[in-house]
Parts: sequence; structure tokens; C-alpha cells
Amino acid sequence: MTGTVGILLAVVAGLLVYDRRRMVVVVVVPYLVVTAIQTWGISSGRAVSPPSTVNRFPDLVGYYVVQLLILAVTLAVAFEIRALWGTPDDRGRRSTIALVVNGTLSALVVAGYLADRTLFEHGSVVRHTSEGHPPLLGYVGIVLLVVVCVALGAVLLARRRPAALRRSETG
Repeated sequence: MTGTVGILLAVVAGLLVYDRRRMVVVVVVPYLVVTAIQTWGISSGRAVSPPSTVNRFPDLVGYYVVQLLILAVTLAVAFEIRALWGTPDDRGRRSTIALVVNGTLSALVVAGYLADRTLFEHGSVVRHTSEGHPPLLGYVGIVLLVVVCVALGAVLLARRRPAALRRSETG
């Protein structure tokens, strides 16, 4: 779930927020709320992954490392979008709008997660996987987040390289 939410948070923050510190807040706060709800769902037995995924050492290490990596890639995508399409006209109002939008998106995802037992494929203990793997939507979100990060990074590199070459030719 966090990979899927991460891409949404990154797009909103990247398009609306220019200041780096504000962007971190606009992404991290809603992301942590969604991660906390997801972690609670897993630990209470309402997820595909068994509760030991989040509450038994050493199983929990992998889960929390993956969450940190997803957050890092989410922030990278937000910064890449900002570098490509952001405007330096951020006086706080746009950051507030972005935080409200991201908070609303996160609240809708959490409400859907809690209300519909099939939305994120969480259910009874009968459906736990023994290895603690995320559901298909989780994999899709993570893969999409990484693909977008790599694609935007390639676009940024392609844009910067000709500019650097022009400077070296004139210098």
C-alpha cells in the first residue's frame, strides 16, 4: 500500500511545492500515517503478511527497511518532478494546499483499507503468506514508484548534459 500511496504523494508534492523542507513535510507526514495504519493492520492479523512481519525480530527488519526505501524513492520522485516542472513561486500557500491534498489522499486510502477488506487484499489469518510478502497492489506500487524514479532521473540527466556541454564549448 505504501508504494501505491507514495507515487501519489510524490506527484502532488512535486507539482505544488518548491521549497525542499516543506516538500519533505508534505510527503513524510502523510506517508508515516499510512505506514502506521498499514503496520497496525499487519500486526493485528488483517493483512496478507503474518503479524510476525512487523512485530518479531528479525522478520521486522526487512519490513521497516523496505518502508524506508519506499519513502526515500518517494522523496526522490517528488524532487525530480519539482526539478522538471516546479516553479519557484512557493510562498507557503501551495505547500499548505499540497499537504491538505496529500492528507486527503492518505485519509481516503486508509478509510478504504479499513472499510473494504478486499481493497488491499487484507483479510483473515487463513490468507497469510508464510513469507510475509505484500499483495499484488503492493508490488505494483513499488515497481511503479521505482520505474517513475528511474525515468524521471533519466530525463533530468538528459536535460542537464546538453546544458553542461554548451557551457564547456563556450567557456
